[in-house]
Amino acid sequence: MEDEFQRRLEAAFYPDADGETIRGVTEGILLADDLLENTPLLKNAVGRDLRGHIRRSGIIFRLHDLCARGDLPFTADIVPMPHGNWHWLEIRSENFKAHICRSEKPYDFPEETLSRQDARLVNQNDLFAENVVPLKQIINQVPDLYAWLTFGAEKNGSLKHLCWAMPPADDGFWLAHINIVERAKQAEAKPRAPEEPAKVIKLKFRDHIEESLIQQNQADKDKK
Repeated sequence: MEDEFQRRLEAAFYPDADGETIRGVTEGILLADDLLENTPLLKNAVGRDLRGHIRRSGIIFRLHDLCARGDLPFTADIVPMPHGNWHWLEIRSENFKAHICRSEKPYDFPEETLSRQDARLVNQNDLFAENVVPLKQIINQVPDLYAWLTFGAEKNGSLKHLCWAMPPADDGFWLAHINIVERAKQAEAKPRAPEEPAKVIKLKFRDHIEESLIQQNQADKDKK
């Protein structure tokens, strides 16, 4: 059963995409740190408090762009979270959907949230149990499965880890797990080096952040 989850995760997020995934996440972090460094309003304690959120926004912005351009072989849409007023990037490949979240270490679970709890309910441990339904009968009839793209970064912006990880519906161990950075190393792949984002991309990201903050502010007002 665990082998089937692992096989499906690897089929959806296959090695050929590792290089561009690493590059997209790294460039997203570079975008975020550049914005924090060169925006007087954010070059203070408030900016440091927002660093994690803005880095996540940078990754969302860059991966969404790479998917739209076809550099990454996934589909991706920025959609509202089920709980709260924030948005997240929904990445789809095969019958998986995935969201981005930060974790301390490669095999650590991210901080629990209501939205993540709801999303992972589809990952039932007995989904492929042959004593429930013969595997051959359901192999092409499985509903959406769920994964996280977990990342960790140093204070200086360098990438610590990046993983595709399939959580269980409740507490427990990973149903499947791929360390993207390690897999790329083992394959001796040479991904295109992350680039310092061009000025036009920096301006687009600045506009993206401003729009996100305006939407968040409006949503907070609507609650009152």
